[in-house]
Amino acid sequence: MMRISIGSKIYETLRKENAGALIRAYIFNVTNSEAFISGEDQKLRVQEVGPFTYQEYRKNGEFQVDEEAGVMRYKPFTRTKFLREQSISDPELINVTVPNAAMLTMTSVFSSYSYWIKVALNTLVENLQSKPIVKTSVHNYLWGFEEPLLALSNIFMPGWISFTKLGILDRLYDQSYTPLLEVSTATADKFQVKKIDGYPGLQMRGYENPSKRTRCNSLVDTYEGFGYPPRLTPDVPLRLYRSTFCRMLNLNYIGSKRTNVSPEAFVYEISNKSYSKDPTNECLCGQENECIDGVSDISPCLFGLSIALSNGHFLHADPKVYERIEGINPNKDKHGSEFIVDPRTGATLSGRLTVQANVIVRDAEHYNKVKPFSDMVVPLVYFEIIQPELPKEDLNNIRLSNYVFPYVIHGIELSILIIGLLILLYALYNINVQVVTAFVQEKLKDIEIRKGELDKDSPES
Repeated sequence: MMRISIGSKIYETLRKENAGALIRAYIFNVTNSEAFISGEDQKLRVQEVGPFTYQEYRKNGEFQVDEEAGVMRYKPFTRTKFLREQSISDPELINVTVPNAAMLTMTSVFSSYSYWIKVALNTLVENLQSKPIVKTSVHNYLWGFEEPLLALSNIFMPGWISFTKLGILDRLYDQSYTPLLEVSTATADKFQVKKIDGYPGLQMRGYENPSKRTRCNSLVDTYEGFGYPPRLTPDVPLRLYRSTFCRMLNLNYIGSKRTNVSPEAFVYEISNKSYSKDPTNECLCGQENECIDGVSDISPCLFGLSIALSNGHFLHADPKVYERIEGINPNKDKHGSEFIVDPRTGATLSGRLTVQANVIVRDAEHYNKVKPFSDMVVPLVYFEIIQPELPKEDLNNIRLSNYVFPYVIHGIELSILIIGLLILLYALYNINVQVVTAFVQEKLKDIEIRKGELDKDSPES
């Protein structure tokens, strides 16, 4: 991987807008809404509808490289474009029956408030005729539709939120706040995220409090995922960060495989403990009893709204999380993850993972319309995130560095070795010739001397 410096090719690439990941959205369509709300059905039945595919485009705003400090700084701005050819239909033309995320999150947020606040909210819900399950287009569900409850939320909590519609992608791609990242450009830890908004940890996860600082909320071994340090070894720990995750995800090394550009590419997957109720995830819980095994609360990053992430179809979650839902079918091949990295260059050759958005509904016994969802994790939509293939030029460079350059170097080394041996043999030959010549000359000289002595001693002389 080439050096990141002002004016370099990679510098120019990082400055411009680039195509990012493909996002495939699958909506959880409710098929028994009336029976569930009435209490006739005890389980919510869902059926996934999709994919609806979007192309990410990313631009690193305020991009700068500080060569003296060995870092680059930028704000990652992301936009999306709908890809009709990779989707089942136009999201504006497909209607779905789905949980009203705005209503469910509002009632969940107020679950810890006083009895009279709950009564007031319940009355407001009745008067506004808000429904816990609504029919709307896929586009509106992903990008937001007007919900009167949100508009009136400031009556209860002035200044709490500034938006009047709640869409899943609209919130996840909210550009009203974009963090400033500081990322290493040094070879030893290239692309490691060093700071976010000036902190070497996640402020919303308690890093500001020195007594609560752990690996869970610090940026140790954290990367955005598009590249890693060169000369990787399997024992190097890696973690994945995206601001929408509101956390880091641990990558586990699971083996290697041969590809057309790398003879021994490393294969990683998201740790199956990423969403577990585990000591390593302590900073994500607030208090221990707030953690739910299998999901990760991201409300600290979403104005306190009780949205939580999980693997697609609750893969690796405790089955109790979805025991009141029919239609959840976790499958590692479909809902798992895989990242393939070339260890020589640190380049990510391919990557995919699934992330599911859910609403955590707390005690809802005081809300007539929401009561069936009480103490339930309600699935909304899951996303398959696919990293695009590297440009052909980059793939060719990686292929050359792995398959061609080593042989060229070995050839040069062999040539140098042969030349060195020839020089050594020639030197030994010259030394041998000189020794033999000297020996012969010495012998001839001795013969001449002896011959002279014999001539003197002969009777004729």
